[in-house]
Amino acid sequence: MGYVKQVTIQGFKSYKDQTQIEPFSPRCNVIVGRNGAGKSNFFGALRFVLGDEEHTLSRDDRLRLLHEGSGSAVMSAYVEVCFDNTFDRFHTGQPEWLLRRTIGTKKDEYSINRKNHTKAEVQQILESAGFSRSNPYYIVPQGRITALTQMTDLERLRLLKEISGSNVYETRRADSLKLLADTDSKCKNTDSLVATINERLDELEGEKEELEAWSKSDRERKSLMYTMKTREEHDYQARIEAIDTLEEQGRDIRENNEATFLQNEEDIAQINSDINKQQGEMEVLRADRKQYEGDRKSATMERAKVELELKSLEDSQSGADQAKRSRDQQIKSLRQQIRAREAELEQLLPQYSAKQEEENAVAEQLRDSEAHRKRLEEKQGRTAFYNNKRERDDALRTEIEETNANLSRKKAVLMSTNEEIEALQIDIKRLENEISGLRSSIESEGDAGVDLAAKVQQAKDAHKALDDENKNLAREMNKINTQLRTAEDELRKVDQNCSRLLDRGHYEGLRSLRHYQKEGSLSGVHGTIADLLDIPEQYRTVVENAAENAMFSVVVEDDSISSKIIDRLQKEKSGRLTFIPLNHISPSDATFPTKSDMQPLLPKLRYDGRYAAAMKFVFGNTVICPNLDACKSYSKQYNVRAYTPDGDTQSRKGLMRGGYHDPLKSKVGAYRKSVECRTLVEQLQRSRDDIEHKASQIRQQITAAHSEILRRQHARTQGENSFEPMREELRVKSNALGDTRNDLVRKQKTAADLQSAINQLGAQQEDWEKEIKSDFKKALSRDEEQMLVTLTKTVQDLKRQNARVQEERTALQVQKTQAELDLSVNLQPNLDSLVAQQSGSTGSKSQSVQLRESMRALDTVNQVIANLDEQLEETDNMIEELGAKLVQLEASKAEKESANRKIATAMEKHEQQISRKDADRSRFKVQLDKVRKEIRDLGALPEDVDRKYTRWDDAKIARELTKANSALKQFAHVNKKAFEQYESWTRQRKTLTDRRAELDTSRKSIENLIAVLDQRKDEAIARTFRQVAKAFHEVFQALVPVGQGRLIISRRSDADARGHDEDEDVSDSEDRQETQARKGSKVAEYTGVSIAVSFNSKHDEQQRVSQLSGGQKSLCALALIFAIQKCDPAPFYIFDEIDANLDAQYRTAVAEMLQKLSGQGGKDGSGGGQFICTSFKPEMVLVADKCYGVSFSNKTSSIDVVPQEVALEFVKEGDAKAGPDAA
Repeated sequence: MGYVKQVTIQGFKSYKDQTQIEPFSPRCNVIVGRNGAGKSNFFGALRFVLGDEEHTLSRDDRLRLLHEGSGSAVMSAYVEVCFDNTFDRFHTGQPEWLLRRTIGTKKDEYSINRKNHTKAEVQQILESAGFSRSNPYYIVPQGRITALTQMTDLERLRLLKEISGSNVYETRRADSLKLLADTDSKCKNTDSLVATINERLDELEGEKEELEAWSKSDRERKSLMYTMKTREEHDYQARIEAIDTLEEQGRDIRENNEATFLQNEEDIAQINSDINKQQGEMEVLRADRKQYEGDRKSATMERAKVELELKSLEDSQSGADQAKRSRDQQIKSLRQQIRAREAELEQLLPQYSAKQEEENAVAEQLRDSEAHRKRLEEKQGRTAFYNNKRERDDALRTEIEETNANLSRKKAVLMSTNEEIEALQIDIKRLENEISGLRSSIESEGDAGVDLAAKVQQAKDAHKALDDENKNLAREMNKINTQLRTAEDELRKVDQNCSRLLDRGHYEGLRSLRHYQKEGSLSGVHGTIADLLDIPEQYRTVVENAAENAMFSVVVEDDSISSKIIDRLQKEKSGRLTFIPLNHISPSDATFPTKSDMQPLLPKLRYDGRYAAAMKFVFGNTVICPNLDACKSYSKQYNVRAYTPDGDTQSRKGLMRGGYHDPLKSKVGAYRKSVECRTLVEQLQRSRDDIEHKASQIRQQITAAHSEILRRQHARTQGENSFEPMREELRVKSNALGDTRNDLVRKQKTAADLQSAINQLGAQQEDWEKEIKSDFKKALSRDEEQMLVTLTKTVQDLKRQNARVQEERTALQVQKTQAELDLSVNLQPNLDSLVAQQSGSTGSKSQSVQLRESMRALDTVNQVIANLDEQLEETDNMIEELGAKLVQLEASKAEKESANRKIATAMEKHEQQISRKDADRSRFKVQLDKVRKEIRDLGALPEDVDRKYTRWDDAKIARELTKANSALKQFAHVNKKAFEQYESWTRQRKTLTDRRAELDTSRKSIENLIAVLDQRKDEAIARTFRQVAKAFHEVFQALVPVGQGRLIISRRSDADARGHDEDEDVSDSEDRQETQARKGSKVAEYTGVSIAVSFNSKHDEQQRVSQLSGGQKSLCALALIFAIQKCDPAPFYIFDEIDANLDAQYRTAVAEMLQKLSGQGGKDGSGGGQFICTSFKPEMVLVADKCYGVSFSNKTSSIDVVPQEVALEFVKEGDAKAGPDAA
């Protein structure tokens, strides 16, 4: 079947110890774990061993893959994968197939079943086993799905070509074209040689001249040849000298071009930095604009809501005003009636009180008269009833005792009644005050509502101000984060450059020192010489060459600090450093003679005086001289280190060192750039932390402000709701006041009656005591009889008077009661009700308050929208300005790059010229040697040969030489080797003719092969599209049952026709594609492959990928991957969080698809495959046959099999942690 059976990792990234993972299921396996635990490292290990990501690794790349953690350093690592080979997929005959990749600091090798193999052999075996390099989608890392969703139609077409294997056809076709071109060249050369041979044969067949004539002509020829060759010798010598002069000039031109090129490179680097910065600012501005648009949309919706509410309030305001005027009239009328009734009561009460007092006085007189008359009548009766004084007195004493007891009781009752009267009077006063207070509160209900509404609005304003500040902080945070990302990217690039330029030990030591300083455990470390020194630009080269690695020596206060750092570096094996303890160095001041061509270097440098000793220690013995001769002289004479301004030097022993210094490879420049970038990153990190702290405080204040709004709204609601209970309380207290007043009247009448009875009992008791003291008589005295008659008449008169006064008092009481009832039952309740309506939540004051609040809210939201419009306009202007700046920067960059390309081209041409000149010089030297040899080969020459032709020009000599050679040709027949040469040339001509026929045959075969390759490529692409399109339709149908999806291939002819359909899919294109494949190559007609899907219906108009949401795009990408896999199946598939961007329903569908695909594999492994997936979602865990958990401890990862329940807990914890962040 060929699935992954087991994986073993050791020393790779976070997997330090040998980790032998429990065998995988041949079906679906899911790996879970917390962020940073090592899932991606496990995923990377599989890609690493399969060669999906890493092919040729540099030393730094290999070191980055080794485990870095506590303990001893890891020097090598390996990843081994055990494949199931039950069905001999790898053709070894063994049940398992082991593939291991091992890396170290100096090695990167593969082994199969414990035997070493080359990378090419491993890739060939994997491809033969079904791991197609043209279809990389059996391994889907993070980001590949996103890349697939962002593919253009043309890129999908290229992917289709890769899957179909058309690249193999293209490669073979290119090789065939090369063979065809080579064949044409060979044919051309063969034809040329045949023509030359024919000419040579013709010459050999010419006529021959006599030998003597030939000899004479030969001497003439030799003389002319000598003169010509002598001149050629001089010409070659002059050419060689000219080439030497040109090379000398070329060096100066090259140096100028290199300087300009380097300056342009620096400018381009700065422009790139500016472009990155501007792009970061552009991202921030676009994010701000998006937020402003969102805020404006929310504000616009709020304005519409407020305007609707305001219109409703304005519409109801006229009715409310009319109702208010009506209530005002009623209130005014009621208050007038109340004042009239109160005035009437004020007039009635004195009259009623006077009449009541008069009634009481008459009643008191009547009671006294009746009591006196009764006593006289009783006395008259006793005289007849008793026989003597003793009986009478005893009876009277008995009556007196009973009267005393009765009198005591009545007095006690009177006292209690008086106390109750006082309590009632207090209650009446209290109730009157409370009623007055309640009425005042109720009347002030509207003002209280306004105050409460104002307080609520103040709280909302405070909350909005805090919210605006929070948004500003968020925008500032986005800006800082963008700048920080740019700065961190720049720092990584600079650090990589710095690590390449610096010695590794120094680089690691400096990095460790920075780490120690961040811990705060070190003091007294001042920095490196490069940190403490300010170097003028004109002396930068000489300083770097003079100091070399001393520029990175660390200046410390004393040697104890350096000892501590060295001990820690040794213990942690984290690099090497050189230290300069200030307490141990005391360099003497160097004395140099005053010379114009020797200047000390130290005075030209700028540094803090505290570090003067360290600077003298490094640069105190260094001078600058104008040339190397002066350097050598002064070095030997004054025992100094002398350098030229270009950094060249020559020691006193004659050792010279110098040459070109590439500014881009400056160690100090790279180090300082690293320091600058790191400082910027730290500043931005501090700014980010400050903003985060402020934002945290603002969020707390926002929470408090929101609570304050709720509290004030609650207080407002309570205030509005509290007036109804107050009105109810007013009614209750008013009723209680009336009842209390009635009780007071009754109690006062009871007290008066008690007092009258007490008075009567006292008077009777006095009469009884007087009677006891008087003599006993059988009849009343004359005065008593007269008094009895008078009292009888008086009682009758008083009764008539009492009836009259009582009648008058009753009339006044009726008027008073009516007035009081009218006030308490009618007028005052109605007034309270109207006042409540006027001041309550439905009253005009409440509506006015609501109207003012709505108008204020509308003004506020209009101001917000206006501010947002200003901010949007300002942001658009800034975006436009940044866009213009970016265009300028891009133009400047393009100009610099164009200039560099021209310089590079010129330099390349110059180098080619120099190279050609070198070749010419070599050729000229060869020619010169050849000419000299030819001169020597001429043999004996006439004596006048040096003078005979000196005045002839080259043309004349050439003409004469031609004539001489022509004359010599007449005697060619005398050559004894002519026949032999003729036979040899004839044989060569036959050989070349046969070869020409073979080349023609080969050319025809190659042309036929190219035609066949073109046809097969077209058929492969058409066949692959049909298969992938059909599989995509089926997979999308399975993932989205209610929708449909299809792949569409576009042609250039379809777009040009305009009269036919622009696209075709699997349902209507198969016949056309087959027809086109028969007609010839149509690949050039294809312009792209697009995706059209519908998620809601099988009949609605379908959408393209660009119109879909992020989750829908991811689902389409997954459907395309599954379709590719169905058409080009692999033994296993590795997916890394492919369901991260999917909704729950689509995650479930994908999980079911994986379960279905992994379950289709039969015993022979066909129809399905193994899946190894990482996920943070529960749907995939639920369908997994085996779950694995990745844990991280002590900087080391480990992976073990876990139950499904534990895996689900991992997923739930991940969701719980993601929740607050997402919020």
